[in-house]
Amino acid sequence: MPAGCNLQCMKKKRRAWKILIITVSVILLLAGAAAAVYFLAFDSMALVTDDAFMQVVPSDTLGGLRMSLAGKGIRLKVVKLPESTFRSVDLFTSALAALKDDYIVLAPVSATYAVKNEIDVSALDPSSIVLAIHDSYGSQYFDCTLVSDEMSGWEKAAASLISETASMSRNVALVFDDKGKDLAEDIVACFPDGHVTEFEKEGTSRMFATNALEQMDRLGIVMALCPYVGGFSSFFESKGSVSWITDYRLAQVVTDGNLYGVVLPDFGSIAAVAGRTEKGARDTAVLEYVYEKK
Repeated sequence: MPAGCNLQCMKKKRRAWKILIITVSVILLLAGAAAAVYFLAFDSMALVTDDAFMQVVPSDTLGGLRMSLAGKGIRLKVVKLPESTFRSVDLFTSALAALKDDYIVLAPVSATYAVKNEIDVSALDPSSIVLAIHDSYGSQYFDCTLVSDEMSGWEKAAASLISETASMSRNVALVFDDKGKDLAEDIVACFPDGHVTEFEKEGTSRMFATNALEQMDRLGIVMALCPYVGGFSSFFESKGSVSWITDYRLAQVVTDGNLYGVVLPDFGSIAAVAGRTEKGARDTAVLEYVYEKK
């Protein structure tokens, strides 16, 4: 091969390497700039959680929340408190006082602990807007208390199911116990008359689950809703064909392939509430629930 050709090939290779180096450098610079904006320019929101909360909230839900908040110029920081924190008021208050975020959101267990021990978290974090997921009792301890409206999510689930099952003659099952009876009554009211077959728990969990599943099979029911029932895991001790829509706190026990949807808090709406909350307001706001089809 002529020497001129070798020289030309070498020049082309060097040019290609230069272009690659420049491209990589630009990408790294842009990534570094984006990271600097994310960590330095964005507001920060600390979600104060516990082991139980992290187990029941799907990881993709938190991932989606992180992306949603980033789009609003807010950086999400998940702060999982160890179990020992909930056995010592001093440890709990120290952990919260150490947070210096623009917004602090207490998950239900953390909020309940603060209310039970009469800890004024708003005063504890004077430079932060403090929100808590709790009922309206205890709102004096936070800048804003997010009161859950679980029924809003079940209304959305019912509307979706009514649309999807309009051509089906089979009923939808509703499984509940005495603790979930009021919510179950409201869910039934969302459906056309006679469209829901109710299964209220009686006796042991295992016997109730067996009898309910046998009856569902006889009636040809393939879709069931469960806002709450004690011993729910008993429904999955053997393989079944029923698809379930459950409260997010029950979704973990549903067998793979049988989870049709979940009803869970609209975490994405918290940023808007936080943005309009004034320090020391001691307000309450509705935390609506949403329906997510799997």
